[in-house]
Amino acid sequence: MLGIDPGLRATGWGVLETAGDLPGSAARCGVIKPPTAAPIEQRLLVIQRELAALIDEWRPAVVVLERPFVRENVRSALALGQAQAAAMLAAAAAGLPLFEYAPREVKQAVSGDGNADKSALAQALTVQLGLDTVPTPADASDALAIAACHVLLEGVGGETERLVRA
Repeated sequence: MLGIDPGLRATGWGVLETAGDLPGSAARCGVIKPPTAAPIEQRLLVIQRELAALIDEWRPAVVVLERPFVRENVRSALALGQAQAAAMLAAAAAGLPLFEYAPREVKQAVSGDGNADKSALAQALTVQLGLDTVPTPADASDALAIAACHVLLEGVGGETERLVRA
């Protein structure tokens, strides 16, 4: 599955492979960084194309997104929504089911604390997945946590499966 932490400056992505009841995880992650000087439509196109390439490469069964968290900054919320739309289009073009989780849901599922900060979430993710090192940067780690949240809450293929190590 492909987890995505959408953003116009940096869109984190994380791939988790799952299989049956084998322990551990196979995890890959990274960040898409569109040129910040480019017009918004060009940045969105970069995000959509790079996610489409990741989908072609990894062949995930599902795509999982973080639902944008909105406080008072409407401009930031709009930018996140635009990046999320680019991710949704990549998933839709590939015919993949799409799931969304609020940041608090991700933190609760992965760390057991819905108020965990990014560092605590990354540490918990490292333990959950049995990784040797904490995934970085934070956008990539968050994307892996989003994918892990889906496995922990929903399972894969209708029944809960444990994460698999390659």
